[in-house]
Formats: sequence, structure tokens, C-alpha cells
Amino acid sequence: MHKGSKTIVNPATTVNSMATNIKRVYHNDKTSTYWLPKDDEEQMRLTGQHYAFKSLYGGNVLPSVIDALDFQKGINILDVGCGSGIWVMDMVQEYPNCAYHGCDIDDITYKKIRVNQFTFSKGNVIKGLPYEDNTFDFVHMRFFVAALREENEWPTALGEVIRVTKPGGMIQVSDFDLKVPKDTTSLLYKAVLGYHHICKSRGQNPNIGAELETMLSKHSNIKIVQSDYRTCDMSSGTSTAKMFIWDSLEGVKSAKDVLGPMLGVNTPEELEDFLIRYRHDLETKESPVSFNSVAVQKLPVV
Repeated sequence: MHKGSKTIVNPATTVNSMATNIKRVYHNDKTSTYWLPKDDEEQMRLTGQHYAFKSLYGGNVLPSVIDALDFQKGINILDVGCGSGIWVMDMVQEYPNCAYHGCDIDDITYKKIRVNQFTFSKGNVIKGLPYEDNTFDFVHMRFFVAALREENEWPTALGEVIRVTKPGGMIQVSDFDLKVPKDTTSLLYKAVLGYHHICKSRGQNPNIGAELETMLSKHSNIKIVQSDYRTCDMSSGTSTAKMFIWDSLEGVKSAKDVLGPMLGVNTPEELEDFLIRYRHDLETKESPVSFNSVAVQKLPVV
């Protein structure tokens, strides 16, 4: 193991439950519509979610990106909205010769990551990334569904990501497509409707993952090289499904301040009861969770 690295534990396979009566801590950027917490419990959830997503896709980077860039030799990489830094930490284990940069509206990452290859910068993608044009060989951006307004912020964010990518460099954008389940008796149906209401009330699109190609194709200086849409049925009993169930349960805890009233959940006791029933439904009824991951290449300047 190289200097500065450490073993990463996947909480989705080791933690059964966390307290339901914790007072959550949120970002204080008043211009952001992000509605999930920033506390240690949320960072643990995001770590578990990372491993679930990695398991679903069989890795951290799409094959077209691996083919286009020399990760083994070493490239310059940016993770936009790096959060807990789990993607970077995992990538460092696999590709230690690369230089990693992370940017987020909060400095959670800086306090968490201590590896030589990583540099953190505080910044907001819709206000402008703190990097020069054409800086990075690879830019990674994922899970902004609960952070960006569809009409103006998504186009701005994608424009910024493209701006800081080198000509010939690659960009990978991944996000949720929060489809409403067909089974209206499932508590997942109720939860997803709640998430839809929260997103739409903030100008966010809960199905933004399905719109990635459309949004990216509006930029003339890139070309889409790969789109990979995947769904996991959480009732399938696979290890991936079990990780997504864990993430779904922790997600309700993270969203309880805004989602709870829509679910009739207003006390820790009601939340605990809901989570027991929610887990049962996720395990026994068809419970899809869907994502889209898109790789694009920035075209060389002619």
C-alpha cells in the first residue's frame, strides 16, 4: 500500500443501523438548493452509496474513459462535488500515479482525506470552478440531482466542467433517474413521490439522469462516446441490491426533515417503524433504482 493511503471500509456491509433521533447538520451556502445534510452520518451514507454504485457498474470509471486515457502512467483528475472524497480515495488505491483534485461547497473532504496525490479547493460549480481553462485530463461529476436546478444551473455546471477539461480529455457525468415504481402499495412508491415533490419544489429534476445526453449534446465542443443506463432491483437479493437497500434506508434518515412529514413520519419512533416496513418492502417487492452514466470527450481546438 502506498504512502498516505488507508483501508476504506464500506459501511453498507458493516453497519446495520444508525440512530434515528440525530439532529442533522446542513450546508450553509444560501444560494444552493442542496437539501441533504453534510454531517458524518451523511458522509457514511455517501460512502456506502459509492460502493453500491461501483458494484452496479463494475468500477469507478466507464470503459471508454479507461481506453482513452493513461491512468497507469498518471493523469490530472478533478472530482466535482467531491463530498466525503470517497471516489477519490478509492481511485487513489487503483491509480496511485494520477494527480487528484476535488472541489466542493464545503471543506468536508479536506478534513477527511490525507493522501499525497490529493488537492482540495473550496468552490461552487455554478459560480465558476477555481481552475484555469483546459486544466484536467479527466473530470468526474456525479449525483447532483438534489443540488442543481434544471433550467439554469445544470447548463452552467456542465459548461464549467467542459471549460476546465483539456481538449481531447474526458468527462464522466452520472446521476439518478428516480423513476416512480409501478407498485403503488410499496413504501418505495411513497418515498419516491416524496423525493419528486422535494426536487420539483426546488426547480430540480428527479429524473435528471435520463436527460444527461440531451443536456450534454447541446455543447458543440464535445462528443458523447458512451452512455450506460443501469437499474438494480433491490428485491433481487444480490450483494449490490443489499447495498442499495442500506443506502435507501439511510437516505430516508438523511432526508427526514423534509421527507418525513410527507411520509407521516414526525418522531424518532415513527421513523424507526417506517424503516422496518420500508426495508421489508424493498426486500420483497420489485424495487428498482436507476442511474445513467455518460462519458464525453472534449474536442480538440481546430
